[in-house]
Amino acid sequence: MSEDKAILNDIGKVLGVLVLVAVIISIIAINLVDEDTFSMTALKEKKVLNRIKPLGVVATTIAEAKAASPQLDDATPENLAPMTAEEVYNRACMACHATGAADAPITGDVKVWESRISQGSDVLFEHATKGFKGMPPRGGSPQLSDEEMKAAIDFMVMKSQ
Repeated sequence: MSEDKAILNDIGKVLGVLVLVAVIISIIAINLVDEDTFSMTALKEKKVLNRIKPLGVVATTIAEAKAASPQLDDATPENLAPMTAEEVYNRACMACHATGAADAPITGDVKVWESRISQGSDVLFEHATKGFKGMPPRGGSPQLSDEEMKAAIDFMVMKSQ
């Protein structure tokens, strides 16, 4: 029986040492992991979110543009100088009407423009402002005024007669 007691004493000592080691490891772990670690995690998350945030937004109206960029408050159609017909053509029309992209009639091609010109300026203006076939409304430039659109149409018609 004394052998059994000795084995039980040894097992008790080993278990005691293991419990003591576990307590020491727990104390060390608690001291290593403190609030700074959690604040560093939050800082890392903030940096990641800052890196992957969108660079900009698409604004299709003046109100959306102002909301996205408050510095655009002064950039309204009322206080911007109107563009000349050639400027409008170069900025909004030329990409398609100089190359024939999306089946657009090429400016200066008299044969192609004859049938369009014969429809009248009102029809041309309607097609230009509302869109026609592959052409988006206002040539993809919604900020253009009606006067600028008419001037650009007259410019293309003049070049195509």
